[in-house]
Amino acid sequence: MTIKGDLLIRGGTIVDPARNFLDKADILIRGDRVVDIPVDEKIQAEKVIEATNCLVLPGLIDYHTHLFHSGTQIGIYPDSALLPQGVTTAVDQGSAGVTNFDSFFKTVVNNSQMRIFAHLHASPAGLSTLTRSLEPIDPNLFDAECARSLFKKYDKELLGLKIRQSKEIVGEWGLAPLKATVQMANTLGCRVVVHTTNPPGEVEELVSLLRSGDVFTHVYQGKGSNIINERGKIRQAVREARTKGVLFDTADGRGHYAFSVAKAAIADGFEPDIISTDIVRGSLYERTVFGLPLIMSKYLNLGISLEKVVKACTSAPARVIGMEGKIGTLAPGAYGDIAVFQLKEIPLHIQDVFGEVLTCDQVFIPQMTVLNGRVVYRSLEF
Repeated sequence: MTIKGDLLIRGGTIVDPARNFLDKADILIRGDRVVDIPVDEKIQAEKVIEATNCLVLPGLIDYHTHLFHSGTQIGIYPDSALLPQGVTTAVDQGSAGVTNFDSFFKTVVNNSQMRIFAHLHASPAGLSTLTRSLEPIDPNLFDAECARSLFKKYDKELLGLKIRQSKEIVGEWGLAPLKATVQMANTLGCRVVVHTTNPPGEVEELVSLLRSGDVFTHVYQGKGSNIINERGKIRQAVREARTKGVLFDTADGRGHYAFSVAKAAIADGFEPDIISTDIVRGSLYERTVFGLPLIMSKYLNLGISLEKVVKACTSAPARVIGMEGKIGTLAPGAYGDIAVFQLKEIPLHIQDVFGEVLTCDQVFIPQMTVLNGRVVYRSLEF
């Protein structure tokens, strides 16, 4: 019997943490789905691509991006910026609020090939005032009823709420914006993603407000109170939050990580649930962020295993998004989203905002991206 398909990727090393699979194998796509290849069956495909000496991963999921290019000064164009880096699904984290989410949907989501989800900023105008001024954070401005209407209208795209809790943003409001956001999330039945860099007060108080399923983002940030205690270990309250079900995302950005914090946390067994970029217009292709493959390379060189790095960018965020088994895996029946990489030995130096330098000797180099069974990026050398 001959198994027919449209695209065969042959000879690569499959890394699919959702199935605990790491081995050389072929991937067959028919239409927009992955097709099972029975042992010893012949395969006939319209297009065959050789992936020898390459890693073949599920299409990457960047859980923390800023994509509102038409409504903010920081937004990137998703297809042109992310597809060449192997990212087939992205989550915008609070670029839009209740006053401008309709515009975000019409101009960004509707006009993109890749899958886009979003968290709604609790502040009504989202990040539309950046970089000229910070968003207004007065909890009295938050509009739960408008948010409820949007969650009903965009029930497939909206995943939760976003709030930023830096001292320079909240000022005298302290943790009141986070408390109000969690209260609104309780009424909406959704999760909260909270920006934690330079928090107003101690991490213990902030993390105590989070519920199971909420996301503590910028987990390895080094400004103000952070997840490491004075003994160089993970704070007990942070461990308890993870036990409770709080998720921890890197969302590195240009200034939301410190190698000293990351190294101490990883040494103490506290690895991230999700690895993401917090990419904006100014950090796209810039050495400290560049894109998700570089962030993945950073954590690989910090000592996290290949399988765990890939999981944190595929099956883990897929579960959070609610698309487990459909994206973030190469299992039969999943959408045909594939990212092909070479893991090259390239001496690369990354410096954090505190001046510490990490030398990377293994770097993910994108070779090809497949979205819904169609090749949407391919390197000239591949």
